[in-house]
Amino acid sequence: MILVTLLVIVTLRLLYEHHRDRRLPPGPRRLPLLGNLHQAPKTLPWRIFTEWSKTYGPIMSAQFGRQTLILITSPTIAHDLLDRRGSIYANRPELIMAQNITKGLHILTRQYDSWTKLHQRLEAPVLSPRASNTYLPIQDLESKQLLFDLLGSNNFDAHFERYSGSLMFALAYGFRLPVPKSRELRDMRTIQGNFVYAAQVGRWIVDAIPVLNYLPAVVAPWKRIAEELFQLESKVHARHLARGLASQSWNWTKEFSRSKYASDMSAVELGYDLGILVDAGFETTWAVLKVFVLAVRVDARFVEVARRELDEVVGKDRLPGFEDMERLVYVQAVVDETLRWRSMAPGGVPHATTKEDEYMGYRIPKGATVVPLFWAMSLDEARWEDPMVFRPERWLEGETEGQFTNFFGYGRRICPGRHIARNSLFLLMARILWAFDIQAPLGEDGKPIPVDDMAFDSGFVSSPDPFEAVFVPRSDKTKEVVEREWLGAEKDLEVLMGGIRDRQREIGLDVKA
Repeated sequence: MILVTLLVIVTLRLLYEHHRDRRLPPGPRRLPLLGNLHQAPKTLPWRIFTEWSKTYGPIMSAQFGRQTLILITSPTIAHDLLDRRGSIYANRPELIMAQNITKGLHILTRQYDSWTKLHQRLEAPVLSPRASNTYLPIQDLESKQLLFDLLGSNNFDAHFERYSGSLMFALAYGFRLPVPKSRELRDMRTIQGNFVYAAQVGRWIVDAIPVLNYLPAVVAPWKRIAEELFQLESKVHARHLARGLASQSWNWTKEFSRSKYASDMSAVELGYDLGILVDAGFETTWAVLKVFVLAVRVDARFVEVARRELDEVVGKDRLPGFEDMERLVYVQAVVDETLRWRSMAPGGVPHATTKEDEYMGYRIPKGATVVPLFWAMSLDEARWEDPMVFRPERWLEGETEGQFTNFFGYGRRICPGRHIARNSLFLLMARILWAFDIQAPLGEDGKPIPVDDMAFDSGFVSSPDPFEAVFVPRSDKTKEVVEREWLGAEKDLEVLMGGIRDRQREIGLDVKA
């Protein structure tokens, strides 16, 4: 009798899987019960999925536990689905462990519900293109300190981290981070590590079998882990929120606290909103700047082209600034090429369907996880000429028409801080190229130490593995300019942020604080 019952259960399960998998896009063969779980990549999954696409095409499917994955390697398909049909693809995959850790307060992992829309409306006034351009004085100050710091130390990783963190803390909380490796930076790294830990595919049994989350904590160890991490994160966000409210300068914390959209939010909820904005802005800019230095180390031929443009437009007596952006077209191309060459989010940002859809004759089920693979789209040999080569000229020659340019995501879940990020990247790349020669350190044999331009970690925001570079001022004159600009810069944050608030009012933005 037991054998017959088991046989019936297995038969019903196989029938269910047959029904579930009907008319899905092609993909690797599924095993009964397991699906493709045995093929789930543990590291650098986007590279494995890109190899799959060479066999199964630009839209694929796989089954990881209860998750049906739809993998996209075509920018056209991604645009059709995630932009044009954005209302269907605005959800996020259900990550039980991630929700446990954040108590549903992380906007990146929330479904596209009334809560998410409320928080988007709360954030929109300070992140709009017009508002983002008012933050240039803070970016100017932080970039001048970055250049000055590079005169005395080649630890560019720490200086980029400090720049990214200090910019976001100044805007969000009204205080700067003047030295590297501060407590605030360590806390942000810990929180980001927790997020990667929680969201890793295949790590948590509760993500594969959600019903297990109803078990009491005494027999559900993941709940105890989640509670410990939540307590850590919520205390960090609460501490920063309190400091932002007490700050003498205008900041986002004060602005959010007076918004009608935050009127019913708890301090924990408001603290998480601000904390997630800071974490996201900190990590992405930091990672892209390291990719830029890696590109110089790998093949610096583009540097001389950028230098000629900088010398012609800016000269040698001052730093390049935002006022030069329109004329520095090649430097803008360097920014775009850096974002393409090694994507900051190579695995893409996963979406999920709110209802069943059909595309190219394929069925995309309700609740499916839809992943635009930025790595594949950025390095597609059929679309890009010599995609592994860092060549900014492609952005000036028409090669990019119809290509992948959605570096900050798609549709209704596109990165809200992208305007601030692009301004930072332009200013920093322009000023570093103007001020420094970036050279390879020499080994014991007197030869340049090589770098591996494919050595990256497996984080959601993927960074190059640690490598070295030597920053040498182009001349005594450039060193003098860097020193003069930093020593003469306005460093009073109350003055700078007050000016930003006044500027926002001048251009008609609705400033509350």
